[in-house]
Amino acid sequence: MSSSNARTVTKLESAAILAASACAALSALLATWFANRYLPPAEVTEFLLFWSVLFGIFGIIAGIQQEVTRAVGAVHIRGQAEGAPVVLAAGTVGGACAILTALTSPLWGPSTLPSHTFASVALLCGGVGLYAFHAAVSGASAGAGKWMLFSVCGGGEALWRLAAMAVVSVGAASLLGLEAAAVSPVLFWIVLTIISPKARGLLRGRADVPYGRLMRNVGLAMGSSTASAVLVTGFPVLLNASQNAPVGSETFLVMGALILAVSICRSPIMIPLQAFQGVAIASFLRQRHRPLAAFARPAGALLGVGAVGAIAAYVLGPWLFLLIYPPKPGAEGAYASVARGLVLGALTFGSAIMALLVLSGTAVLALDLHRTYLAGWAIAAVTTTALLFAVPIDIIGRVMVALYCGPAAGVLVHLAVMKRSVNRSRHQDGRSLERNAMP
Repeated sequence: MSSSNARTVTKLESAAILAASACAALSALLATWFANRYLPPAEVTEFLLFWSVLFGIFGIIAGIQQEVTRAVGAVHIRGQAEGAPVVLAAGTVGGACAILTALTSPLWGPSTLPSHTFASVALLCGGVGLYAFHAAVSGASAGAGKWMLFSVCGGGEALWRLAAMAVVSVGAASLLGLEAAAVSPVLFWIVLTIISPKARGLLRGRADVPYGRLMRNVGLAMGSSTASAVLVTGFPVLLNASQNAPVGSETFLVMGALILAVSICRSPIMIPLQAFQGVAIASFLRQRHRPLAAFARPAGALLGVGAVGAIAAYVLGPWLFLLIYPPKPGAEGAYASVARGLVLGALTFGSAIMALLVLSGTAVLALDLHRTYLAGWAIAAVTTTALLFAVPIDIIGRVMVALYCGPAAGVLVHLAVMKRSVNRSRHQDGRSLERNAMP
């Protein structure tokens, strides 16, 4: 057993991961602030849709990070024979996703990114191809227990994006310029592997299974991360499709304000949780014999944080939201309809339900239950999508119903299978004891 994974994460490493997640949260917040400050109202919504597509695809590719974490972690923890190279999986995933992005762009590009469709799609394709390698380096860092390097991967990317968007905003703000700045941190892993021998070594690392099995596992993890992307980063695109509001209309502006509200209410819980996801997988790997018990304590903490955050959002949220995102002329009514204590408080607690889905998925992934992991996320995504299109109430109410019920359905699927896994393990242990007791 490798000492890097046998021990718990140190306080210094935890602080570094928290710092990286704070950088990611700050980067996301200021990116949307720059867009709201320097772009016209209609372009703000379009930038948010580009941001949603970009991080939606990044969220899909994040499946390789989760599987690489598990695969490299298994090599270090259980000492299994090494299999396929991590970099080969990253190249396969990045290339395939870039090609699929380009091939499908005629279906969604003109309606989602109308101002600079070709250039925006080209930026997305290049970013997607390179981001797969960044995800592989992050996953290998977490799997090997190199938490300081893992923190640098996440924090460095976020700081690069923040700096790039600040330069573009102050220098010559434009929609396309901010889109390019948002994509540019996909180059960070190249810089990191040039200057860090540890990063180069991890990129050359191997999984615990052969290439075919690794890619099947990655495919299942990416199926789950696709559903995750629909629910988290890609949600604004789904909302836009369900609403089909004309550009510049009141509903279009309300949608932009609502996207900002969902983002700012989720960030305090979701970004740190995603930053610690590698730590969670490593922890669940060590507690495979008691998955429900391992899940219960952090789940309770997440719900507690969500409740406290909801109260704070109810009291301070409207003032804070309008302070960070002051509406432009013509958008005051749209922003006022969203900047209400009840709306912001409900969105904040809803983020805790989403966080439970991330946590329960991490637990079943550590049990090697890739199909269950996929099933929970898929049911959550399908439920959310169906409710978003079908519930006959206003846009804010539909978002609330969809964001609560969809993730809750996925959590129940994960918990049911974890319970069944525990019962099966106890039954097998009982039969083993009976056999050993026989004369």
